Amino acid sequence: MQLVLSQSRWLRFGSFSAFYCAQGVPLGLIGLMGAIPVWLAGQGLTVGEIGAYTGAVNLPWALKLIAGPFMDRFTFLPMGFRRPWVIALQGGLVLSLLALAFVGAGYEAGDSLVALTVASVVVNIFAATQDVAVDGMAIDVLPENERGRANAFMGFGQVAASSAFGALCGTLLALAGIAAGAAACAATVAVIFVLTAVLRERPGERLLPWTKGDASPRTSTPHSFIDNLVNVVRVLVMPMSLLAIAFELIARLRDGMAGPLFSVLATQRLGFAAEQSTWFIGVVGFVVAALVILLGPAIDRFGAKRLILIGLFGSVACHLAAFGLLGWWDQTMAEVTLFWDAIGLPIEIVESWNQTTALMVLFCASALISQLVFVSVIALFMNLCWKGVAATQFAVYMALANLGSTAGGWLLAGIGDHLGHTEILLLMGVLILVAAGIMLFVDPEAHKVRLNRFEQLTQDAENGAHRKAEQRRV
Repeated sequence: MQLVLSQSRWLRFGSFSAFYCAQGVPLGLIGLMGAIPVWLAGQGLTVGEIGAYTGAVNLPWALKLIAGPFMDRFTFLPMGFRRPWVIALQGGLVLSLLALAFVGAGYEAGDSLVALTVASVVVNIFAATQDVAVDGMAIDVLPENERGRANAFMGFGQVAASSAFGALCGTLLALAGIAAGAAACAATVAVIFVLTAVLRERPGERLLPWTKGDASPRTSTPHSFIDNLVNVVRVLVMPMSLLAIAFELIARLRDGMAGPLFSVLATQRLGFAAEQSTWFIGVVGFVVAALVILLGPAIDRFGAKRLILIGLFGSVACHLAAFGLLGWWDQTMAEVTLFWDAIGLPIEIVESWNQTTALMVLFCASALISQLVFVSVIALFMNLCWKGVAATQFAVYMALANLGSTAGGWLLAGIGDHLGHTEILLLMGVLILVAAGIMLFVDPEAHKVRLNRFEQLTQDAENGAHRKAEQRRV
């Protein structure tokens, strides 16, 4: 029996979840909050040294759009449009993790941090580039009415893997060092690599280059680099595409500010230890990613835009509630206590409420909303892509999103010492409101009409060029 993605919905959901797990595994080891940075801190390295390591290691995720044009131009169609790239990059990810295990053992024996950094960068080059290939395959294979549910599963796969392997590798590093953690990651990705090797995008295609099979007639034909570049620019400057980019840049400004602010609130305002915060964030991330799987069908039924708007206004509510808790908690609770006592209810109930519990509840709600918005935005961007240049176009969207997060961090660095926590929360809420205002004008159906018209014009131009070539040959 052949395993064909185009013929089975649940095979698509399961396979793309596994592919995103393959990307999440190294994030748990070498990501910003991964096991190795925490382990390096335990070894006595300074903040500057660890910052240099994480900055270099995560650079491939900001530059992954470079791979898109190559994937749109070069492929081996008898094995599928994107699958050859996914296989090659997953194999490279396994080998790079094994190399990291070797280099990590050397670092523990006294080698410099430079070699460990370079090896980690190579791992993320394969992980980030695989992300481009998987996203391109998803756009090509997933029907539009499945993309919300599929992205919920995919988001869960990445978050679950990064959370699980952050905890697992943290334990392995403490017991047996970097080599054990990297080897465990390599073994897990290798299992997913086997799954990729036995799948087909469409029926009749080859499993491997030397096996029997033919290119699917439904598979798009790659264009030249120049044609791809022109086509990418033409679809990116369509009105709905520009609005979606503006929305994501502003929304991600808020995300870039949220991470540092929440870390400071947790450690300095609420008094949590760093390891307590890490475990709490990991558990919450895992749980909310699982819950969003249940909301995936709602994205397909009601549309990504509607779910994004619901999430954005929910996020604004969370920001305003957190602002109130931080700014007026003592006064508000005193008034609530007087009212509670006046109506004859047990005062012990109110006295048991505290700021820490309330903020933790708000953080959980905000995390759930953020995951829902993230999954919905991915589904929306997929629907904005033209299949002929999907890998490049989607990579541009994601790279610009990462740029927004980076800009948010820089903005916070400039204003953080001049504003209090409550003022920063209000600013973040304003950014979300502005993003929601932009999203109101995004019309996916109008964009679909433009894409269909563009597809027809492109096809007519190609047919005309072929006719002229035939006439010249005659």
